[in-house]
Amino acid sequence: MGHFALTIRDTFMVNLGQATVTQQFTKAIVAALDGSDLPPNDELNQLLAKIRPYKRVPMPLQDELWRLLVRLYPDPGLGLKLGLQVQPGHLDVVGFLLLSCDTLEDAMDVLLTYHPIVGEGGEFVSTQDDHSCRLIYAPFHNVVRAQRVEAVMATLVRLTRYLTGEAFNPGFVTFQHEPTLSVVEYEQALGCEVRFGQLADALVFDTSQLSLPLVQANSDLFDQMRSLADDQLSQLQQFDLRSQIANLIREHPNWGKERIAEALGMSGRHLNRNLSREGVTFKILADQTRLSMAEDLLAQQVSKADIAERLGFNDESAFFKAFKRWTGLTPTEFEQRGTRR
Repeated sequence: MGHFALTIRDTFMVNLGQATVTQQFTKAIVAALDGSDLPPNDELNQLLAKIRPYKRVPMPLQDELWRLLVRLYPDPGLGLKLGLQVQPGHLDVVGFLLLSCDTLEDAMDVLLTYHPIVGEGGEFVSTQDDHSCRLIYAPFHNVVRAQRVEAVMATLVRLTRYLTGEAFNPGFVTFQHEPTLSVVEYEQALGCEVRFGQLADALVFDTSQLSLPLVQANSDLFDQMRSLADDQLSQLQQFDLRSQIANLIREHPNWGKERIAEALGMSGRHLNRNLSREGVTFKILADQTRLSMAEDLLAQQVSKADIAERLGFNDESAFFKAFKRWTGLTPTEFEQRGTRR
């Protein structure tokens, strides 16, 4: 890998206009294989090597990981198995923030506020009445949806019990999809009633349990972790401008800084100032986005002439020179290595 590409990927939490997932949760899903009866695999290791340079894993790579897991391990209970192995530390700073909360209600507020730090592949919302509380997970993805939702719900049930010293007693879990195991197997794994074909994927429990104390409550640690979580959430939100720019570059790779700025309703100078506050320049972001596009197209075996045209280069030679500058490899050498960073 060339110095340019390595510097970019190691310095920034890159999402290139896409949702991301923390490395910790991605590692947790794979580490959970060690706690199950699923054997390791070379193809999986190769994909993990491709994921490793990212500080936050772009959702397309996370999708690729789940596709591979389902293909390598065609176990209908895979999502449940992996979700039940997740530990608080796998949730980055959010996990330690959850541990230090006073009550289950506090922990739920933390999850609702800070869950994007763990992953931007879905959203948590809650509803409650006099008798029951519903913690609803709304995924934004459709790739391997059932297994991933089951992993999230199993993680919720497992961690909530862990946080409360096993005092938490869920009423039932609902899934939008139909079961891939027997209902009895689901209920044995989750320790509660499970319903399928429902309107939402949700964990439902008695409202009185919101007052359950957490066994590792620590107000001093909570304040420290919340400060870190606020910083990380703020950093994620700052990437919204980068996301908009990257999306425009993907749609119009031949547009320059001034044209992109105009589309965003600002001057080129204002765009530069905003990006400089985030420690990045328009050129770095544009080159990085085009590199990602080039890698995707090379992996799809699109001709190099077509790639040059799609990326806005005048000719194939100009594309080759840019790719060599970005990666230290020619497109042909890159293909021969068979690796994508």
